[in-house]
Amino acid sequence: MTEFDYVVIGGGAAGCVIAAGLAQDGRFSVVLIESGARDKSPWIHIPATFFKSMASRDVAAVVSEPEPSLDGNRFAVPQGRVLGGGSSVNGMIYMRGQKRDYDDWAEVHGCTGWAYQDVLPVFKSQEANTRLGDPFHGQSGPLMVADPIYKHPLGAAMIQSAIATGLPANEDFNGAQQEGAGWYQITAHKGRRKSAAVAFLRPALHLETLTVLTGHQAQRLKFKGRRAAGVEVIGPEGPKTILARKEIILTAGSFQSPKLLMHSGIGPAHHLTALGIEVIHDAPEVGANYQDHVGAPVTMRLKHPIGVHGADKGLKALRHGAEYALFRRGLLASNLLESGACADTTGEGRPDVQYNFTPFAPGPPGTPPLEVHAVSVNPMTMRPKSRGRLALKAANPASDLHFTANPLDRIEDLDTLRRGIRLARDIFRQNPLAELVTDEIWPGPDVSSIAGSNTLDPAIRKHARTIFHPSGTCRMGPGPASVVDLNLRVNGVTGLRVADCSVMPCLTSGNTNAPTMMIAGRAVGFILADA
Repeated sequence: MTEFDYVVIGGGAAGCVIAAGLAQDGRFSVVLIESGARDKSPWIHIPATFFKSMASRDVAAVVSEPEPSLDGNRFAVPQGRVLGGGSSVNGMIYMRGQKRDYDDWAEVHGCTGWAYQDVLPVFKSQEANTRLGDPFHGQSGPLMVADPIYKHPLGAAMIQSAIATGLPANEDFNGAQQEGAGWYQITAHKGRRKSAAVAFLRPALHLETLTVLTGHQAQRLKFKGRRAAGVEVIGPEGPKTILARKEIILTAGSFQSPKLLMHSGIGPAHHLTALGIEVIHDAPEVGANYQDHVGAPVTMRLKHPIGVHGADKGLKALRHGAEYALFRRGLLASNLLESGACADTTGEGRPDVQYNFTPFAPGPPGTPPLEVHAVSVNPMTMRPKSRGRLALKAANPASDLHFTANPLDRIEDLDTLRRGIRLARDIFRQNPLAELVTDEIWPGPDVSSIAGSNTLDPAIRKHARTIFHPSGTCRMGPGPASVVDLNLRVNGVTGLRVADCSVMPCLTSGNTNAPTMMIAGRAVGFILADA
């Protein structure tokens, strides 16, 4: 079958939610198109092995041009290329962001209907929280959200030391207050990852209304006049066109959704014309407004071998493997990002820096963890001001993107990381963590974080890295200049929507997996209301 009512392009978190939701309605035929493979790898489903997934065929990195704000270093952003997308390979942290994030979408960016009071019911309807209930949490949705069943002792030490700096204890980062230090809740249950593919798509796979095509790469959209009518794909049997009777929904993420739009004639007219691409609709903001959370780790060597270094080798690996196989617990049941903190470093009344606590030492950007027993407090910008841009390199859909992230282009973001590093170092000075560590690996003892230091900024630029939360490249807004309208319909054409984190007018304060699934959940409602 090559014609369906709805064609969903991109089998990541958003695509799984939308395809399942439309198929479960029962009235329409739906096809979900994913360029990657099925989520069959065992590394996907065992929480602690997501690092192995990141180095597998299930992840492909988009690499920027040399970045002036990183002293010429490139900014590499890994993307899930497998059913479930990022939700199949991420660190599983369940973080919605702040109430004010969504209120700002509505009040500052004109996205009425997207305030916190509008999106909270969707979050709750999707969630099956094993500990928390009303008023902020649901307990009967498809997505399992739970406390980590394995808690590394170093995680507890980092929480206690963070509290010793003056941060409050926080038992729910998605509740009334985001500020504080504590254990994250994660999208895992009983020692298994609960990706969007597992939580949303798998229960719908038996439906006759749903077809899932993996290993199919979308090339460009086909239009009848100004209506999106189909998509050209290349699959195992070669090229073919899949037609949409009602709508096409792009859920390919912040890189591939704008790329597909531009190859299809929707984008900056001067750019497309220069490449010989016929312009369907001049949309200058397609590919603009790129945002990502940026981090820079503070890492200390441990006095004793109590980190996770070497846990995947020899007898230790056998012991952990046996414990997991028999009981679904132990270190392999951990997401290794079990605890963290959100801190207000400006005094403005809302956290601006998120910290992930890890019982290992991150390597330089794009490299594996260091082969040493260490612990790391990892600050990241929560609401970056810097903006990047995507463009096409050639008219051939197989060509790479021209990508400039500009991750520290705005001095405000550099200043946020300066403050974040100062507080991270203060955390390390507090007991019990102070009693467990020796020398600082990064930034290192020769790098001062005193205000006005001329050594900290180069260190930040050298070690700054993505936190894997690209967004904003198909911005939602109230006017025709935005890429999509408030119901996620692409402006200037019909029969086409974008419904992934690329539509965010600005990043949420924290991990983007939960907000992406929320956006997709709202899209299902919009689509069915227009059906």
